[in-house]
Amino acid sequence: MSLSFVAIDFETANSARGSVCQIGVTKVVDGEVVKTSSVFVTPPVGRAYFAPANVAVHGITASDVVGAPEWPEVLRRLVKFSRDGELPLVAHNASFERSCIDQASAAVKVDVPPFRYFCTLQQARRTFRNAPSHKLDKVARMLDLPTFKHHDAGEDALVGAKVALGLARREQVDSLDRLQGGWLRPKR
Repeated sequence: MSLSFVAIDFETANSARGSVCQIGVTKVVDGEVVKTSSVFVTPPVGRAYFAPANVAVHGITASDVVGAPEWPEVLRRLVKFSRDGELPLVAHNASFERSCIDQASAAVKVDVPPFRYFCTLQQARRTFRNAPSHKLDKVARMLDLPTFKHHDAGEDALVGAKVALGLARREQVDSLDRLQGGWLRPKR
């Protein structure tokens, strides 16, 4: 498998992981970024409260998501963007992103596709064992990537894609499958 994947990032309205209010995606094909997108999302009913702590982090408010697509439509687009799940989903802390997908889907009673997930946070911990921090902005700096607007889902997804590519280059591999530390185990 070549370096082809979809990097994702979510922002949530509150501490409930199913309260997705923004998604960012970046498609990488054969090691090249080919498309990026970011959209606001209407959080599922019962999860649409915008907690001040979350708003302080990402700046997204209830007025920003008025008229935004709801989760079933966003999930449908993600499936299509990932070539019906053929491309793995990559994220910095992929267990968080996977739980956002799982919990938002459960909230609206839609099935979760069998995505494969690769975690750049886990891989960065393996690659940069002695680093004091493995947060996305710190890893991006270790890989000499440009600064970005952290906690904007679109920018975080793009930087996550570049981090995955940078880690692969650093480890001198041409596929995610050859990186040993980042795959999440499938849920049972």
